[in-house]
Amino acid sequence: MFQLLLVSSLLWEYVVPTPMCLDLEGYNEVSIEEIFDRAIVMAQYTSNLTTQISEEFDENFAESLGYKARNSSTCHTASLATPEDNEQIQQTQSDDILKVMISISRAWYHPLEHLVRAVAVVKGACETMLSKVKEVEKKNEELLEEMKKILVRVHPGAEENVYPAWMGLAEVRSDNEDTRHFALSNLFHCLRCDADKVATYLLVLRCRVIHNNNC
Repeated sequence: MFQLLLVSSLLWEYVVPTPMCLDLEGYNEVSIEEIFDRAIVMAQYTSNLTTQISEEFDENFAESLGYKARNSSTCHTASLATPEDNEQIQQTQSDDILKVMISISRAWYHPLEHLVRAVAVVKGACETMLSKVKEVEKKNEELLEEMKKILVRVHPGAEENVYPAWMGLAEVRSDNEDTRHFALSNLFHCLRCDADKVATYLLVLRCRVIHNNNC
């Protein structure tokens, strides 16, 4: 046994550990076009999901409240200065558009966490709705990372903007069911609008950065 242990120890002395590190060079070889394409697919998928969730929730839980889509001024992201039409987008610098998209995504990080918990306890909510909300939460995090990569590649050294805090937790947790449903309906409406904005901005930016606006 002693001889076996001795041989084993001698063998381990000649084992060269393989270094564990990120292949940064390989990452840098990923084209900006590929990163844009990946982000756009995520953004459009997320936008479609938020539309489905918002419509499904209103149909099942908010129509009885006489709910009508609120103006975006009630959204917690309304304080962000976002271009509202193609002309305004074209007049906005690429780094400013990227930074506002990142701010939008960050602003939804905590609300989405609470949306998952809130939908999980809504009486009558089907499992597919909950799975869609969880998927949006996941895609929002993934999309945020892709947009940060684009910002680093297109505008190295650019700093991210601050993002607005969400203050609607009390309504989402209210003991009154109508208040909860109304708050969730409004939150889904805001999420839908912001997801659509991000998807639109990414398409315009891809055209600007990759094709020099020749699309």
